[in-house]
Amino acid sequence: MNRLARFLDASDPGQVRLRSASATTSTVLLAMVVLLLTTQAIGQPVTVAMLGTVVAMQASAAVKDRDQRARLITTVLMALPASAAVTLAALLSTLGKVADVGFIAVLFAAVWVRRFGPRGTALGMVAFISYFFALFLRATPGQLPILVAAILGGLSIALFVRAVLFPDRPTVEVRRLLFALRAVSVSVLGAASAGDDRDLNLLRRRLDRLGNTALMIDDWLDRHDAGRLLSVTSTDLSLRVFDAQIATEQLVSSLWALDPAKAWPTGLGQATTALGSVLQNTPSSEQLRAARRLAATAAERADPSTPAGIATVSAQRAVQAHIAIHHITTNAVAVAAGPRADVPEPEPQDEQSGLNPSTKAAVQVAVATSAATVLGELVSPDRWYWAVLTAFLVFTGASTRGEILTRAGQRILGTIAGVLAGVVIAALVGRNQPLQLVLIVVCVFFAFYLVTVAYALLSFFVTILLAMLYGLLGTFSIAVLELRITETIVGGVVGIASAYFIFSTSTRKTLVDKVDTYLEQLNSLIEASIDAVISPGSRTDLVASTRALDNALKEVVAAGKPLVLGPTTRGRRGAKRLLRVLTVSGRSAHALARAGVLSSRADTETAPSAETASALRDAGALVHETVRQVEAAVAGEQVTRPEKVTETTVLDVLLTSTETPGPLRGAVRALNTMNRTLADVLSRT
Repeated sequence: MNRLARFLDASDPGQVRLRSASATTSTVLLAMVVLLLTTQAIGQPVTVAMLGTVVAMQASAAVKDRDQRARLITTVLMALPASAAVTLAALLSTLGKVADVGFIAVLFAAVWVRRFGPRGTALGMVAFISYFFALFLRATPGQLPILVAAILGGLSIALFVRAVLFPDRPTVEVRRLLFALRAVSVSVLGAASAGDDRDLNLLRRRLDRLGNTALMIDDWLDRHDAGRLLSVTSTDLSLRVFDAQIATEQLVSSLWALDPAKAWPTGLGQATTALGSVLQNTPSSEQLRAARRLAATAAERADPSTPAGIATVSAQRAVQAHIAIHHITTNAVAVAAGPRADVPEPEPQDEQSGLNPSTKAAVQVAVATSAATVLGELVSPDRWYWAVLTAFLVFTGASTRGEILTRAGQRILGTIAGVLAGVVIAALVGRNQPLQLVLIVVCVFFAFYLVTVAYALLSFFVTILLAMLYGLLGTFSIAVLELRITETIVGGVVGIASAYFIFSTSTRKTLVDKVDTYLEQLNSLIEASIDAVISPGSRTDLVASTRALDNALKEVVAAGKPLVLGPTTRGRRGAKRLLRVLTVSGRSAHALARAGVLSSRADTETAPSAETASALRDAGALVHETVRQVEAAVAGEQVTRPEKVTETTVLDVLLTSTETPGPLRGAVRALNTMNRTLADVLSRT
C-alpha cells in the first residue's frame, strides 16, 4: 500500500487530478439522480434532465479559476450565458437554418470571450453546450421555463459538490503536494541509482516531474498565505522546497557521473541512506535526528572535489531541506507572518498588432463549424453534431497549426479505439442496466482523470460512455458508432483545414518566441545570481526568478510538443534535442541560483576578491554570448560554435585562489555546465 501511495503521489502530485475527476464524477452522478427523479415526478421528458446534467458537468470541469471564491462566482455566473443560449436556441428553432446560423454566432462568442481568462473560457463553454443541447433536444419556446429550471438545478448541484463535498482545503492540499515532493524525489533517486539498468530517459521524465511538483507548490503559495495555515512563512516554505529540489537535482547528477559497476564510497552510502529515511512520509523525531547526524558526518568526511564527494554533500543538503519540510507538515501552527516577499511585477509586454488571438481563433472556429455543419449533415442529417463538436473542441486549449493537428489526430484515434472497445464491452454487458450505469460513471471518472495525460483518452472513454448510454436507451448499434468515427474525422479535417488556411499560426514561430522568452529569463537569472555571489548578504529574489524561468520552460515544452510528434524524423530529433538542452540548462540555472541564495545568507566578509569577481563576470559574459548564439540558431541564423565551451577564465582563478570558495565553486560549476549544455545546440545546427 505504501508503494502504491508513493506511486499515486508521484504521478498525480497533490492528487489534483484525482480530486478534480472525483468532483466531476460526483457532480454528474448526483445531477443525474436528482434531475431524473425530479423530471419523472413532474412528468417531464428525460432530455430535460440530460440538459441539467450536462450543464452541471461543465460547471464542474470547465471552471478553472485560481481560488475557491472565484470558482464559486464563476459557477453562479454560468446561469446567465446558459439560460440565454437555451432561450436563443428555442426562439430560433422554428426558423430552420436560422438556428444553425445562431449556433455559429454562439460558437464565435464562446471562443471570443476566452480573452477574459479562465472565467471567460468557462462561460463560453457553458453557452456553447447549452445552445447545442437545446438544438439537439429540439427545444421550443414553451419549454423554456423547465429548461432554465434544469440549468439552475444542475448549477445548484455543481455548487453543492464544489462547496460542500469537495471544498477548498489549502492545508490538506499543500501537505499532499509536499508528500508528492518526497515521493517523486524517491523515484528520481531510484532512477539515478539503478546500477547497470539505468535509463536516462526515465531519469529525465522523473526530473521533469520533480520540477512540475515544485512549481505546483509555488502556485499554491501564490494563492494562499502559508503564515496563516502552517508553521512557516510563505518565503521560508518556498526556500525549503527550492533547496530540496536543487539538492536532489545535484545529487542525481553526481550519482549519474559515477561508474555504475563500482560500489559507492561508504560516506555516500550513509548519506543516501539518511536521505531515504527522511523521505518517508511519517518518520519519527528520533529517525530525523539520526538521519541528520549520519548525513552531516558523511558530508564532513567527503572530498568536495570528486563526484562522490559532491553527491554526498548534496545528499546532506537534501536531508536538511526535507527535515525542515517535515517540521512544516507536522506542526501546522499559524504564525504571525505575512505572505512571501513581493515578487517584482513582470514588465508589460508590447501590445500585439492586428486582431486579438481570441478573435482569430473565434473566426477559425466559426468557419470550421460552419463547414462541419454542412458536411456533417451530408454524412448524416441526424448525427451532424459530432462533426461540429469535433471542429469546435480541437480549438480548445490549442492555438498553433501543430497543436490543432495533434489534438484532432488524438480525438480521431481515441474515437476509433473507443468504438472498438465500446462494441466489445456492449457485447459483454448486454442489457444489464445496473452494470451499464456503473460503466457510465467509471467512464466519466477516467475521461476527466486522464484528459491531462492524453487528450485521446478523453475521446476513448467518452465514446465507450456513449456506447453504454445507447445500450441503456435501447438504441445501441454498431452503425451508429461507425457513424461517430466518420463524423469525427469530418470535424477533425475541417478543423485542421481552418487552422491552416484561416489566420494560420505557425508552430515553429510560436516555439521560437517561447524560446526567446526563456533565454531572456535565463540571462536575467545568470546576471542576478552572479551579483548575489559577488555581494554576499544582499537581498535577493532568486527563488521567484527561478520559478519564472521554470514556467517559461514549461511554455517552451508545450509549444514544442507538436514538433516532437511531427511527421519527419529529422524534425522530431531536432525538437527533442532542443527541448532536452533547454531543460538541462534550466537545471544548471537552478544550481547557479542556489549558489546566489547561499551567498545571500552569508556574511559580507566572505565576498570574493576583485580579481575573482571580475573572472566570474567574464564567465557570465561567456555564457551570455552562448545564449545569444543559441537564440540566433533557433531563429534559423547561421552561427559558429565556440572553440572552447567547457572552460572559463574563472577556473584558473579558483585553482590559484587561497580564498574559501563557498558558493563561488557552485556558481562556477553551474556556469560551465550550462555553457557546455547550451553549446550542444550550436554543434548540431
